[in-house]
Amino acid sequence: MALTAVTAFNLWEENTIDKISLMKQDLHNPFREFNQFLNGAVLDNLHLQFVSDWALTKFGPDGGYYFQCYIRDLIAGTLVYWITAGIWHFVIYNVFGQKLFTDKERPLPSKETLIDQMSLAQASLLVYAALPILSELLIENKLTLTYFYIDQVGGWKYYGCYFIIYLIFVEIGIYWMHRTLHTNKFLYKYIHGLHHKYNKQITMTPWASIAFNPLDGVLQASPYVIGLFFIPMHYYTHMLLLFFSGVWATNIHDAIWGDSEPIMGAKYHLVHHTHYHYNFGQFFIFCDYIFGTLKVPEKSKLD
Repeated sequence: MALTAVTAFNLWEENTIDKISLMKQDLHNPFREFNQFLNGAVLDNLHLQFVSDWALTKFGPDGGYYFQCYIRDLIAGTLVYWITAGIWHFVIYNVFGQKLFTDKERPLPSKETLIDQMSLAQASLLVYAALPILSELLIENKLTLTYFYIDQVGGWKYYGCYFIIYLIFVEIGIYWMHRTLHTNKFLYKYIHGLHHKYNKQITMTPWASIAFNPLDGVLQASPYVIGLFFIPMHYYTHMLLLFFSGVWATNIHDAIWGDSEPIMGAKYHLVHHTHYHYNFGQFFIFCDYIFGTLKVPEKSKLD
């Protein structure tokens, strides 16, 4: 008999040998059980049980389940965007607005710019939220090296090693994907260029984080999924990184100076938006340094 979703949720239980054995016999799928638990928790608490019932009736058990996952991720992604960008907005424009803008005679972004970014971001989320569903489909069907229990890879030291390897792969993968979106004329014109209409300091705001063509977001996030095919990666960590990337994108679009090397902070990403062919990295500046596209900002020109 398959274990319950609540049991699957318990990552920290010491004795996981039996669970791992059941996984090998296809009698236990903790990935799906955990997601079923989340789907019920989110949709029931938001009084959206009718959506679950409709999906199961319309698409059957499997199709209905993945539709539930999509609605859950759409809700989660929307909350991450609005809450994170909202907090950033309040802090930099209200709490520190005098210091960061008024005292420096720096203009605030226009209401039209903010509304445009909010609208584009929310529209992109309708497609962007489907990316975790693709990874979920691959993971649940054992097409990746994703694992659920730490004992599956031999303990925490191996978890740490694989995590570092995965993070390096993702960083390199996103660097080259992002760079290709600039160097390929077709991809830039029809996909990535939309995000670069925000090409001045005054148009860079926390709300611009995912204001892009949804295919842009899917392509740039694809290394998170591709890496799962050949790097053992912990399931919860993978999912948290996907959502953390949305939080991080808010940070690097706020156009506020901060010395954070070797982290790819907002000052570097602002140069990327104003100069186009520099600073393609996601979290770090290493790839830009190694591959010759790093442009160090001059504070006098940005702050």
